[in-house]
Amino acid sequence: MKDKVNLTIDETFDLAEQNHKKNNFNVAQNLYNDVLKRDTNYLAAHNNLGILLNQIGEHQKAINCFQKAIQINPNYESAYNNLGFLLFKEEEYQKAINSYQKATQINPNYADAYYNLGNTYKIIKEFKKAVNCYQKTIQINPNYFVAYYNLGNTFREIEDRQKAINCYEKTIKINPKYIDAYNNLGTVFNELGQSQKAISCYQKAIQINPKYIDAYNNLGNTFKELGDYQKAINCYEKAIEIEPENLISCWLSMNTFPVIYKNLDEIDYFNKRFENSIKKINYLLDTQLKYKKKLLMDTLLSSTNFYLHYQGKDILKLQIQYASLVERITKKIYKEFHLERKKITSSKQLKIGFISSYFRHHTVFKLFKNLPIKLDQKYFKKYVYYCGNKFDQSTNEIKKNVDHFFNSNDIDLLIKQISQDKLDALIYLDIGMRPKIQIMSSLRLAPIQFSTWGHPITSGFKNIDFFLSSELMEAQNPQKNYTEKLINLPRLGIDYDSPNLSNIKKPNISKDLNSTIFLNLQSLFKLLPQDDHIYLDIIKNNPNSCFWFIESRRNLITSSFKNRIARLFRKHGYSFEKCSYFHPKCSQEEFFGLIAESDIILDSINWSGGNTSLEAISLNKPIVTFPSDFMRGRHTYGILKLIETEETIASSKKQYVEIAVKLANDINFRNLVVNKIKKNKNKVFNDDKVVRSLEELILKNFYN
Repeated sequence: MKDKVNLTIDETFDLAEQNHKKNNFNVAQNLYNDVLKRDTNYLAAHNNLGILLNQIGEHQKAINCFQKAIQINPNYESAYNNLGFLLFKEEEYQKAINSYQKATQINPNYADAYYNLGNTYKIIKEFKKAVNCYQKTIQINPNYFVAYYNLGNTFREIEDRQKAINCYEKTIKINPKYIDAYNNLGTVFNELGQSQKAISCYQKAIQINPKYIDAYNNLGNTFKELGDYQKAINCYEKAIEIEPENLISCWLSMNTFPVIYKNLDEIDYFNKRFENSIKKINYLLDTQLKYKKKLLMDTLLSSTNFYLHYQGKDILKLQIQYASLVERITKKIYKEFHLERKKITSSKQLKIGFISSYFRHHTVFKLFKNLPIKLDQKYFKKYVYYCGNKFDQSTNEIKKNVDHFFNSNDIDLLIKQISQDKLDALIYLDIGMRPKIQIMSSLRLAPIQFSTWGHPITSGFKNIDFFLSSELMEAQNPQKNYTEKLINLPRLGIDYDSPNLSNIKKPNISKDLNSTIFLNLQSLFKLLPQDDHIYLDIIKNNPNSCFWFIESRRNLITSSFKNRIARLFRKHGYSFEKCSYFHPKCSQEEFFGLIAESDIILDSINWSGGNTSLEAISLNKPIVTFPSDFMRGRHTYGILKLIETEETIASSKKQYVEIAVKLANDINFRNLVVNKIKKNKNKVFNDDKVVRSLEELILKNFYN
């Protein structure tokens, strides 16, 4: 073997390549530099040195190498491709596109360049061009499995899920061990509601790589969606065992709660577990400096603490701790949006924004649609920001009645648009229900920011100034339950349209005409174990009772609820199965029919009916309620106070049962209540005094 000193220039280059392949970067770099000292026009040395410099993080020097190679040979396709790759990493996307396009012009069969061009178009959301590039790559090389994979990702972005499935399956056929394809295929199946297929995909990915954290997280998400919280937690904890500092797994685990609690001890356990999880994540943020913006954002977008709010407990302290944690993270991502914004009021019209995930046929829309629609255009310019992806007649109604309507699922685009609009005030309709809204409400996007009882929990965020509540729904000294300054709008605090009852559809239910039908209109997760005895106590006092509920979309959730109450009934010698009926989720028209067929509405305790109680009142149904200490448990109380029907407001659970039984057995009492509802129900509908009060509040804050 020749001494290195006596090597020819080509032999030196070959030796550099050998060391490069072995990751002996220092030796290889010195040898490439030696080649270039001897021949400054040695193209392959410039190109390979650029690749090496990129590998060791010297990106600008790498770019210089590729540019030098192109300067020597303007038709050097590999250098254009490699330069494009580095420009892509530097987020110089248009320059990267130009470089890749040059490579494909020189070599129309350059599959790698088309693939990289597709990746660039995909990241700037030019999906049609991305699809064309991936398809061109596959046309050149039918076994280019990562092109199929990213083509699948692109189809998923544009919600063409069947094409995405086809692409992922093609990827797996070419490369049966490509775990990312199994993972994403599982996610698409999940989006289509095909949970078992999703589970199989995630489990296959884990079988191939038992340390694949993304698959554990997604498998956990699937189990959580199915209502199997323990399997979900097991998946997240397995991911944490593999990588203890994995922030997303810790966040998902923290935000996992039973949908249906077995007992009070389980509520206390998960309450404490949540508090400990917050401490753990704060510790990770203290000790781990590697978390980048994308990871932090993916963490926040993964879940909210939604089910914490349904424990029936005072969670103010926990809500503040959680909000502080979210704020801590968003300060790392959006530092500039935690700064104070001064009131400007430069125009005659104040610019008021409304933001929600539910500008469609949804409870939040029904409750709060008239705030943006009816604000006086003489004084206000109305901006609506919709971060949902479902559109219907309700969406169109909002669009037609506001000055500006902006829709996007991209949180950065939403923030950019709101910032450009320079709002005077921003009103959040449903903080806590969806991750995007929770992230944005931690920021300062307008000089004054409001929350509402679209989700009736204090946000805990320092940047939410006011909470818009109802004067009839708050208990005494309610400010202690909020971090925001509490504003009690008149009466119910909403301007609610009278329901359209013109097309009621009778449900197909056979019922005993001698039975009294007690209907609970709420989601099953609002019904807590400490209140189960109410149904037992009613049946003891009125054996001809039948209890109707609305099924969950998830069978496991419905069966968990049924089993919990059935155990209590069996313990006392009763059969819950014989006196209960669970109706499937149904259309609005059939829901009204279900109410119409019932006799008495049993309000849920701790989280009261709002929209559903208003709908029941429109159909003249008596509602039994027992208000809690928190606004979220006092909606029906406020409604009944307004229509002067206080006979069915209980002061204890014992009295709740007594009222329910009296309504069942005393027809005169029931008629008295029904007649009061008929006489006064119009008071709860079409109340624009609330909108006028909100206008006055906003104007006062800007002009006084």
